[in-house]
Amino acid sequence: MNRPAFNSKMDSETFHKYYWYKAELEQICRKYKLPNYGTKAELTGYIVQFLEGMPVQNIKSVRKIRRNTTLSLKADQITLNTKLLNSGFSLNNEARIFFCRYFQVEKFSYRKSMGVMMREVEKNADTSATVADLIACLDDDKQKYTENAEEKTYQWNNFVKSFRNDPYNSKFSSQMKVASIIWRILRDSDKEKVYSRELVKENIKSIQKYVK
Repeated sequence: MNRPAFNSKMDSETFHKYYWYKAELEQICRKYKLPNYGTKAELTGYIVQFLEGMPVQNIKSVRKIRRNTTLSLKADQITLNTKLLNSGFSLNNEARIFFCRYFQVEKFSYRKSMGVMMREVEKNADTSATVADLIACLDDDKQKYTENAEEKTYQWNNFVKSFRNDPYNSKFSSQMKVASIIWRILRDSDKEKVYSRELVKENIKSIQKYVK
């Protein structure tokens, strides 16, 4: 069964069965006058509320839009006591330079936990949170940063990871190509968007030419 076109009469259970790109969610939100800023999980939440009958005027954004201002901190202006909100701090290249210096590394990559924490700070309007708190989150229990609504929207990433970790798929000459073919089939179905070996076997005819 192919994914149906979105409409305001769709029930939330049906909506949840299918995969939607972020751009599609933003378009749906704009069309029905819903908040259209945020992560995939946040946009999905607005649409679910709408489909479950909540009046549009009662559906509020969980986070304020972070608008660009003239206040933007340089790396030299950032300290451990810098507030994460209303200070000009953001996870940009200047902050990256600060973290490189702090950790004494040539290259620093932002961690998922840092993004999660920044969203929580914005959502809760936590004006007490500092850069020191952001650094501390790197040592927190990783589970709390992976078992959340946003993580569940990374279905394609998780699918590919599971596909590549399955020894059965070593038989294919182009694993990413095969994974994308199987993903497209799953994406447009009403099945749960998780990898399974059975799914590959069921669609072997579609990927037969990639068998070594």
